[in-house]
Amino acid sequence: MIKSACNIMKKSIIVSIVFLSTGILLEIIAQFLSFESLVPALFTYVGFFAIFLGLSIILATIIAVLIPKVNKHLDSCQH
Repeated sequence: MIKSACNIMKKSIIVSIVFLSTGILLEIIAQFLSFESLVPALFTYVGFFAIFLGLSIILATIIAVLIPKVNKHLDSCQH
């Protein structure tokens, strides 16, 4: 249980960073594309969704760490 909780926390942070960086990259790319097609709008919507999803995962991770039982298991993780 302890090892899996540590791995889940590490993986959730990595996944949230990937979503945040992907969303930011898509937003930057959408700013440089011409507005004559649907692609910039699609990049904008997908970018906002990725940023929102990344922030939601970080928030869920922070809330999970605040739970006393989970925090007790995470204190014994090998870093």
